Amino acid sequence: MQSTMQREALGVSRILRSAARFGAARPVHVWDGNTIVTTDMQRTAQRAMRLGAALAARGLTAGDRVATLCAATLEHCEAYLGVPSRGFVLHSLNLRMADADIARMLCDCGDRVLILDRDQWERFVALAPALRHSMLDLVLLAGAGPLPESPTAGIEVISYNTFIEAAPLPDVMALTDPPEESAAAICHTGGTTGEPKAVAYSHRSVWLQALSLCLADSLALSRADTALLAVPFYHVNGWGLPYAAVMCGAGLALPGASFRPAVLHRLMTGSKVTLAAGVPTIWGDYFGHLDANDTEVPTTLTRIATGGSVVPERLAERIVRADVALLQAWGMTETSSMSVVGRATPGTRPAAVGHPGPIVELRRSPVEGTANAPGMPGEIQVRGPCVIRHYLDSEVPACDAEGWLPTGDIGVISADGALSLTDRLKDAIKSGGEWIPAPALEDTIRTVDWIEDVAVIARPHERFQERPFAVVVLKSGARFDLDQLCSTLRARVPSWWLPDDWCQVSTLPQTTLGKPDKVRLRAMLAAGQLSDLSLTSSASPKPITS
Repeated sequence: MQSTMQREALGVSRILRSAARFGAARPVHVWDGNTIVTTDMQRTAQRAMRLGAALAARGLTAGDRVATLCAATLEHCEAYLGVPSRGFVLHSLNLRMADADIARMLCDCGDRVLILDRDQWERFVALAPALRHSMLDLVLLAGAGPLPESPTAGIEVISYNTFIEAAPLPDVMALTDPPEESAAAICHTGGTTGEPKAVAYSHRSVWLQALSLCLADSLALSRADTALLAVPFYHVNGWGLPYAAVMCGAGLALPGASFRPAVLHRLMTGSKVTLAAGVPTIWGDYFGHLDANDTEVPTTLTRIATGGSVVPERLAERIVRADVALLQAWGMTETSSMSVVGRATPGTRPAAVGHPGPIVELRRSPVEGTANAPGMPGEIQVRGPCVIRHYLDSEVPACDAEGWLPTGDIGVISADGALSLTDRLKDAIKSGGEWIPAPALEDTIRTVDWIEDVAVIARPHERFQERPFAVVVLKSGARFDLDQLCSTLRARVPSWWLPDDWCQVSTLPQTTLGKPDKVRLRAMLAAGQLSDLSLTSSASPKPITS
């Protein structure tokens, strides 16, 4: 028996239509680098519609990709709405990626248009030669100032505002819905096991994930809220927050390129923010700023949402002490970001992240060598309509035949479904909410001609939660030169990948498979033994700390 209900596609167009019709009362506050500029959601949605219309007039058709290299700006918010609403695919590029990676992603994804923040112009000029054989033929430059000449033939540069203002405002109700299974946005993973992989979110997955953030047991976003998005929009599709906030009619506060504590506090206070979202590092800096200046949190702030890594105990206590609810989220690029959300309770270890929303299911798979008994940890697996089947341009399934995706996280699922995380299988360091892939960093360090071998492990860090700690073996007769090493590495990897601490040893401990024994190294680091202990019987070398 079939239902009697209408079959309408879910997606970004439906969100945009509502905002364009009824968003006049909802404020959008933007930090422009000097002050707070305020507009409203209706005007923002109308500009987004003009962007989509202008791209269509340019000749883009359904499925064409539009890249962004932007911060948390108004133009980026407009692109999140306007690009997918016409059936084009938004491709948000990670500002923290190396230029070579950005150029490769632009080429691999076949982006035709790039929306670019003005402060990224010199960077674009530097990587433009690598785009000569790409499909890119238009750059929309956002921000005030003179229009520079294109750095390469075949790529036209137009002011973003000039481009959209030339397009007439389309009829809101004539804006049709792309097929809900078609791609709405592309994001890349953090590259925990090699080169970042592309994930293409469908309109349906974007809609469902955004809707889940509005549930009472999730972030409880509603029309009564103004949400500060101290989240890079390129970071797992902005955690889905741009769509969720617009969907429910919440106001927005956008910090642009500045996540500095003083700016965030001014924006939160001036915009009467009720919900603020960002990685734990953001909030560690923010509360440190408040304490240093004997300042209280804004009276309107009721909750802070965070993810990317576990909130340090001292920071969690500080947030709760300010009478602000701390919402800890777990998710990944492959699961459309926030999949499990719960209120953090300081003092509970292992900390329960929370319960999964109704659109995902979790199960536990036993870790090798452990029994799959109740209460025993295992690798967490996830499935649902917001979870990938495979990566973009790959036919290799990322999940099993039943849809279960291994996450690489080790945890426990309680009898009532609450998730607690205890460890990670992934050999990576999570610093300030961003992944640093240890294997890729190790491979780069080994290219230094006087280094024989290296193992990189995570060291706990008060501000960033984790930072790389490198244990190196030098070639015979070599001398450790930190300045030369860091100079060499900065030319090859992002500067924030560079290990904070280095320890020189004679040899690395090995597993039975002949690989560096990182379990032992981590234990020795935790015990303080790497500070003055060689891993051989020879004289103990001293660590070298940057």
